[in-house]
Amino acid sequence: MIFVSVSTINYLHRTEVMAKSIKEFHPDSKVIVCLLEKDLHPIAMNIQYIDEIILAKNLGIPNVDQYIFKYTISEASCAFKSEILKYVYKKEPHEQYFIYLDSDTRLYSPISEVQALLYDFPIVLTPHCIKKPKEEYLKFGIFNAGFLGIKRTEKAEQFIKWWAEKVKWNCYIDWDRFLFVDQGWLNLVPTYFNAFILRHPGYNVAFWNFHERKIELDSKKQYTINNQPLRFFHHSQLLNSLKEGVENSKNEVLNNLYDEYIAELKQSRVYHLSKNPWSYDFFDNGEQIKNKSRKEFQNNTCLRLFSSNPFNLMNDHFRKKC
Repeated sequence: MIFVSVSTINYLHRTEVMAKSIKEFHPDSKVIVCLLEKDLHPIAMNIQYIDEIILAKNLGIPNVDQYIFKYTISEASCAFKSEILKYVYKKEPHEQYFIYLDSDTRLYSPISEVQALLYDFPIVLTPHCIKKPKEEYLKFGIFNAGFLGIKRTEKAEQFIKWWAEKVKWNCYIDWDRFLFVDQGWLNLVPTYFNAFILRHPGYNVAFWNFHERKIELDSKKQYTINNQPLRFFHHSQLLNSLKEGVENSKNEVLNNLYDEYIAELKQSRVYHLSKNPWSYDFFDNGEQIKNKSRKEFQNNTCLRLFSSNPFNLMNDHFRKKC
């Protein structure tokens, strides 16, 4: 089984914690990470628990500079989920099972249910909520894109290529078009690609489903969710929405889990890189890219035709009309 993820330099410490937890519960698996940076930091090549790190620009994507330039760091990170899946699916032809995990997730026990389900289904998804759905997920998407289970099948391959094509130019937050980066597209997957919807409460536990999932410790001091094993926790929005949700929960067990995760992050060998800026936030001359420049590039076909590498330009170029 191969686990894949997408990371930027400031998230590498989270990626290391994620990879370490994978190796703890699935020691025979491989962890491959797409690093969304212009260059590979030397220390990133020697993270113990990651088997391979590949730069986004080396995935074989045509016009990759144009692809990345039009997106912010969060949008690009979402768009490249499908690209790393596509890359690994092709690169590892003998592997049958692939798991995508966001770099801010952490396993707390083996994901045995997913392994069993992938014998019979090409795709496994997890919904944001399983008991009390909130209306806002009509906007954000029914399923959370922080996890995907994939089995090597024709249908799964079709899905990966379809998803990659959809997010190539449509991985923005655009409420008028019902777009929430890569996530909204997953709403269509169970209809067209025979996906299994995993409703186990121990998967993808996060601030958005605290209202329906009670975390406790069992007699063996293992974390449980609604009396079932905690499989993985999604530490999304760690210092804002998650922190607020943990504090409001008044749950000592949840508070301890949160504090333990923070401590793990600080122990990471690459924790000091968490303050590093995203290299794709700057033109090659060092000037910081304005969001207006990205938007102009998105909407101006002429600019795309004459700028194979927009990172060679400056913000002033995007004020001019072709």
